[in-house]
Amino acid sequence: MKRLNFKNKIMVWVLIINLIPLIFSYAIFFNEKIKNDENNITKNLLEAAKVVSSSNEIRKNLQLSYKGGEIEKKVDSLTDIFRDIDIIVVANIEGIKYSHLDKNQIGQKFVNPVQWDDIKKGEGYFSKMMGSMGITFRRFEPIYDVNSKEVIGFVMVGKYYTAISDMKKNTVVMLCLLFIEAFGLAFILAITFANGVRKSLFGLDPEEIGRLYVEERLIIDNLESGLIALNTKNEILKVNSVFSKKYGKLSPKLILEKVSIYLEKKENTARNIEVVIEDEYYYIKILPIYNLSEYYGTILLIKTKDDVNRYAREITGIDQLVDGMRANIHEFKNRLHVILGLINLEKIDMAKKYILEIQNLNEYDFKKFTNIKNSFLKAMLLGKDAICKERKIQFIIDSQSQVSTENKSPIIEDISTIIGNLIENSMDSFKETHIIEKIIKIKIIETNKKIELEVWDNGEKIPQEYFSKIYERGFSTKGDLRGVGLSIVKNKISLYNGTIEFEQNEKWKFFKVKVVK
Repeated sequence: MKRLNFKNKIMVWVLIINLIPLIFSYAIFFNEKIKNDENNITKNLLEAAKVVSSSNEIRKNLQLSYKGGEIEKKVDSLTDIFRDIDIIVVANIEGIKYSHLDKNQIGQKFVNPVQWDDIKKGEGYFSKMMGSMGITFRRFEPIYDVNSKEVIGFVMVGKYYTAISDMKKNTVVMLCLLFIEAFGLAFILAITFANGVRKSLFGLDPEEIGRLYVEERLIIDNLESGLIALNTKNEILKVNSVFSKKYGKLSPKLILEKVSIYLEKKENTARNIEVVIEDEYYYIKILPIYNLSEYYGTILLIKTKDDVNRYAREITGIDQLVDGMRANIHEFKNRLHVILGLINLEKIDMAKKYILEIQNLNEYDFKKFTNIKNSFLKAMLLGKDAICKERKIQFIIDSQSQVSTENKSPIIEDISTIIGNLIENSMDSFKETHIIEKIIKIKIIETNKKIELEVWDNGEKIPQEYFSKIYERGFSTKGDLRGVGLSIVKNKISLYNGTIEFEQNEKWKFFKVKVVK
């Protein structure tokens, strides 16, 4: 069964709340109305019977047994006067009728049973029976002699039961129409109320609001940045757990004081500012929240300067270039020390020979990168080559490798970051191994439409159960949560709808990357 949404639930409950008292009140009203109608009929019948039975004109004519129609005329005049009276019958003590709605029955004997004992005792009574005019609700009342006070007859006044039934039906119909109108009004009010409540909740159900709140808390509390949420009056609404844990010595109010001058303008643009608090540098991103032109508040994101610098280094790969330069400088110093030592020992010929060997070696190293036209990428690869020499790792570039793009471009910079992190990952795989012949091989080919690259190494293998986790940020087979390189690689590749494949066999493990230009 399909669950009701929040709007329909409100409508149902509003209708139920309205219908319960409505049904009870209408039931009570209907019962009281029927009772009142019946009491009024009974009262009218009794009143009419008393009036007729106490009429001196009728009593005299009945006493004298006049049959000239005087009683009939008098009764007809009273019938027109009395309300809710359909028939009046006057009969003597023998049951002979002196008046009747059906004139043909005048002079005939009263056929239906009469409680003569009650009549002769001077007691009236009510009854319901089938008569010549149909089922009738009746009142019998004795008629006394004017002088002797003896019972000389009776009067029967009646109301047709069909009329009573019709009156009840009319009451039911009237109440049903009123109930339908009341229900319709309640339904319209329920819709209006439900729409108003849903609108005030931005069209969301409580379950959705609850789920969004939980999701919002999870997201906010798992940000890398500290977060402070402000309302439209720049009052603090919320502070995430990252701020409390990472920046415990700072207070939200202190941060608010530092950025208050920027909050006063309420500009609909985000901005980054740098502040100094207790001799430490912090970057604060001010993010105003607008929906069209309506201002809802501001979010402050706080990072330390070290966090920003580290993130920038990860994105740009500048650390890799710096490491490469350091390795080259270190190698250059070592070679200078060798040359200086040979000169001090006056081994001039050996020094010359060593310089020629270094020159040839450098020429060979540069020839490996002849087909890599991009200076940024080449500098990174030269740096990695120098680091590999320090660590006694053979760094081999496939002869088919070719990069024709010479100018600086975002995709080449990202490719440099990708291949640099993959090479770094390969170098790390040799740290805890005792492999004698350590080898890293790379291949990179650029075409008009795509760039393909491969990085191979014979270092430590990755257990198969970790294959699905190697791209997760912070995961490392070393177990110390150092792994960030492959997560950066995965992110860079996704920017270009590229693919990455990982395979390994008994000798090699390798990554294959394809990026669409």
